[in-house]
Amino acid sequence: MNETIPAAKVQEGAATAPLPLLLLPGTACDARLFAPLLDALDVAVTLVGDMTGAGSTAELAERILAAAPERFALLGFSLGGIVALEMMAQAPGRISRLALVDTTPRPDPAANAIKRRASVDKARTEGMDGYIGDAWEKLVAPENLGDATLRELITAMARDAGPDVLASQSEVAIHRADGRPRLGAIAVPTLILAGEAEQVCPLEAHEEVAQAIPGARFFTIPKAGHFAPLENPAAVARHVRAWLEQTDAIPADQRGAIMSETTSNPKAKGSSAVALEESVLQVERRDYPDLAPTDRPRSQSLDGFDDIYTDIVDYIIRCTHKIWDERDIGLIYTHYTHNCVLYGTTGTIYNREDVVRDTIQRLVSFPERRGMGTQVIWNGNDKDGFYTSHLVTGSGRHTQYGHLGQPTGKPFVSRTIADCMIHRNMIYREWVVADQMAIIKQLGLDPNHFAARTARQKFDAGLTSLDIGENRRFLGQTRPNEKADLSLAHNDIEAQTIEMLHEVFVKRMFGRIAQDYAPTAQYHGPLMKELYGVAAIIHQHLGLIGSLPDASYEIQHVASNPCEEGGIKVAVRWVMEGHHLGYGILGELGDPTGKRVQVMGMSHYHWKGGKIVDEWNVYDELSLLVQVKLGQLASEAGVPEN
Repeated sequence: MNETIPAAKVQEGAATAPLPLLLLPGTACDARLFAPLLDALDVAVTLVGDMTGAGSTAELAERILAAAPERFALLGFSLGGIVALEMMAQAPGRISRLALVDTTPRPDPAANAIKRRASVDKARTEGMDGYIGDAWEKLVAPENLGDATLRELITAMARDAGPDVLASQSEVAIHRADGRPRLGAIAVPTLILAGEAEQVCPLEAHEEVAQAIPGARFFTIPKAGHFAPLENPAAVARHVRAWLEQTDAIPADQRGAIMSETTSNPKAKGSSAVALEESVLQVERRDYPDLAPTDRPRSQSLDGFDDIYTDIVDYIIRCTHKIWDERDIGLIYTHYTHNCVLYGTTGTIYNREDVVRDTIQRLVSFPERRGMGTQVIWNGNDKDGFYTSHLVTGSGRHTQYGHLGQPTGKPFVSRTIADCMIHRNMIYREWVVADQMAIIKQLGLDPNHFAARTARQKFDAGLTSLDIGENRRFLGQTRPNEKADLSLAHNDIEAQTIEMLHEVFVKRMFGRIAQDYAPTAQYHGPLMKELYGVAAIIHQHLGLIGSLPDASYEIQHVASNPCEEGGIKVAVRWVMEGHHLGYGILGELGDPTGKRVQVMGMSHYHWKGGKIVDEWNVYDELSLLVQVKLGQLASEAGVPEN
């Protein structure tokens, strides 16, 4: 066992004694595998286990445990991860925390034995360089295939290990037991990492581990394949550092949460990790009484919030229900600041009293409406403030005279996303995107009538064009920016989402959707569209740009949380600005008018296994029709548009 040079101390809970970190490399690897990672960490004592000289995982585990400190943190890579699981089974009391990197709990498929032994035979006759060369395309991410330095390092480790070590380690891998039945007994903070381009150990196997171990955290590492510690050591180090600092306490109800990376950006306050560590509620699989309990203790620090609220999700779900469903509209006075600003798709409200008035008017028109919380994605904390993105599915009947005219008696269902900034129980800024066009269409009303009426009201008030500013997709005759601005991302999955949206909406590379979406992905779109598959999703986004072919696209906020269903959910608030110059899916706008419009939108994405499996996309086509008609009124009056 090799000991590296001691660095600063790492605390374990309240203790201040050095916590040794034991590292187990994979097949034909050695301590060089972890050198870039350790350079980025301040760990008091690090040890590298000897992965040679044994014929089974059980024997390897026994030998390493015999040479290890009495208590230590354990990180295993590939075959080292398999042995780490065996060590957990043999000596659970000695291991304070567990990290599994690019590994699997599954037994080796029977067909692999022939392939492994053939590779050993070839290595004996042709050398270890050929062994790495034959497997190279599966070992690293596509963008790293041409990295000569990386290839030489991995080859050098294999060369130094030699065919005999490869042979014995291959037999260990061939005869390993199924580790899955023992995962549920692991009761220490557990981290699972996998390169997002992992081809050796399936991502599904990593998810299986994360879902089986109580409180386990699973992250995919961008720009990495099987050798994530060497391909993207900075990202791996961020997770390992957070794992080493994590307390031992695991909430009893935490089972297999799969989450996004916590930020290493000191400007970003309140990471998604809080959602896991403090047992913040999730909406998707719970009935309303479970989301607004009367006997649940507070599970998250909420300084300045009403005592009834147990966490930030409880706050946003419960107060929304009380105001809209229980008709306690007066709660707005204790939940919104007097000078709150509410940004909507057809206008902005600048004070609390107008929020009260607007709420009353909507409830008068739709007294049977029920707004059901679909999901809440959030970030922040009670010191710096919270940010929530609340997807609501509203349904009801149009039974009363109101802003939509005489009652039709018809039912409707629509989606709304409300993003709120909250501090000490008070919402002080809110963005609301409600799919009003969906309601208008389902009630059988004429959207042109309502858009024209709204446009006339704005025009008579002196507004000749909505303030959308200059198109900023590119400057002059230059190309769109090659790289996305990742400054809003708090973690890798948010960065990946931003990069994907930049490719699609800024660079018009719609084929990126096929790369990042699962083949069976579902799209939940405006007008209550429910579509399936990559082709349909591409058409929706292509069609939006088709209607506004010069549109710029800007992301204004991103947040993410782990999901109890597995994977990570990401919320994005965005704005598109351009001109109605073409044909696309915005059919209600009619033939191209050339008028400027702004699309205020919000989207939620569910990433699972490295792919988007669900997208919820909300924008309001009615607001676009209002903008077009407002521009037409200005043209008819000879008023220049701003």
